[in-house]
Amino acid sequence: MSEHELPRKPEAGEVAASRDGLDITVAFIGALLHVQDSVLRRLGSNYEVYRELRRDGQVHATFQQRRLALRSRRLVVTPGGEDDASIAAADQLRRNLGAIGFDRACGMMMWGAFYGFSVAECLWELKDGKVWLKRLPVRTPWRFRWTQSGELRLLTRASMIDGEPVPPAKFWTTSWGADNDDDPYGLGLAHQLYWPVYFKKHGLAFWLRALEKFGAPTALGKYPPGSDKRVKEELLAAAARMRLDGAVVIPEGTTLELVEATRGTVDQHQFNRAMNGEISKIVLGQTMTTDEGASLSQSEVHLEVREELTDADAEELCESFQTGPAAWLTQWNFPGAATPVITRPAAVDEEGAAALISVKAAAVSAMRAAGYEPEEETAAALFGPGWRPAGPPAGQTAAPDAAIPPFPAFARASAFAKASADGSAGRPAFAGHAHGPDAADRFVAGLDWEPLMEEPLAFIERFLGECESLEEARDRLPGLLASMPVDRLQGRLAAAAFEARINGAEGFDLGDHGEG
Repeated sequence: MSEHELPRKPEAGEVAASRDGLDITVAFIGALLHVQDSVLRRLGSNYEVYRELRRDGQVHATFQQRRLALRSRRLVVTPGGEDDASIAAADQLRRNLGAIGFDRACGMMMWGAFYGFSVAECLWELKDGKVWLKRLPVRTPWRFRWTQSGELRLLTRASMIDGEPVPPAKFWTTSWGADNDDDPYGLGLAHQLYWPVYFKKHGLAFWLRALEKFGAPTALGKYPPGSDKRVKEELLAAAARMRLDGAVVIPEGTTLELVEATRGTVDQHQFNRAMNGEISKIVLGQTMTTDEGASLSQSEVHLEVREELTDADAEELCESFQTGPAAWLTQWNFPGAATPVITRPAAVDEEGAAALISVKAAAVSAMRAAGYEPEEETAAALFGPGWRPAGPPAGQTAAPDAAIPPFPAFARASAFAKASADGSAGRPAFAGHAHGPDAADRFVAGLDWEPLMEEPLAFIERFLGECESLEEARDRLPGLLASMPVDRLQGRLAAAAFEARINGAEGFDLGDHGEG
């Protein structure tokens, strides 16, 4: 077969999977995969060294920002499908997560981003005929290892080499930072943080010695040539006492001086700031939310970078939980239903979504006022699933002509007004407010609106013909209202109002008016 010729059937199985020793890049000990983190392997795969990095103040402050930014976001659970079972599964999962302190568990699982992976044990219980998630205790991650086939093992004192198998559908795991799917241990932030923290810690030791050296002058003793050992020792002891006591007695012919340092500790301070900046960039992708910023605009950009990292953290946690415990609960409690979708949207995204719905609703209202009703497919595209047309208010019956007409209502204003004059037009059934045409109805029926509405209607029709979608019409709506030719209509309305006011003041019948 030629290399460019397609096979008759595609190969469905995995060929390059990391199993059975096929992957030459992956080291393993017995049945377990070896940690691939090069820094950690040099440290003897001792995760306690990574845990020590948390003692650094900059590491703690920056990673705390990242963890709390995730926990502060609202948890949203939406149905994975539109059928009743999928909706019920989402409702059940929402109630379950709200009862177990899920935010706390997510905050602890976020340490997987630091170490590379995290593990939580699912404690199940039966309640009301359904499986519930009772608790989610997060375990120390390096108690666990993975086999070459991707199975999770628990290291115990009785099985330190191969580990003990764990029950299926029992542990929620996350993996962070790896550049391939063959490394379940991930590559955490501690891998990048190790050397900056190491250099910073040793730089601080040099800085403290420099502060001690340059913070106080050095005592310099001078003795005459040929002095014996006893004189030298007494002079050295006097120099030491001088730094502590400030007053000493020395033999005649010897001198003591205080030598001031001529260099400061600027280099150490700059080095410390540089290492703090490296730590901030590794954890948060920027520096201005922890250190001094140059301007408001730059700090806003840096905050956006941090929010993008929080978006990624939220997606990682939500996706792993959705494909793990959420999928198991759905299969147990609602077989055949779609797994609920779990998200943690940013507050600005939620506000933007609400504002967008308001804009869309305003656009639909404007189009309805012009006589257009959106098709069912258009409404679904605008607002998504879960919305249906609202019926009439409770206790009220829709009028026979309540349906929105297919053509602009302005074009039939005169006909409706004339029909209202003789009572032939249908009226909404307002409770306790049924009456025949009055003087105001006759006054409106006598006005000739059609010539006045021709120009605005033609303008609206041209506008709608130019728009390719309802969204474009919504966006251009403010400009339409500002440029609509309504000068003649405004003049006629002003004249009609003046005429109605005069006729009412003089007691004339409003229906007896002349041409405006």
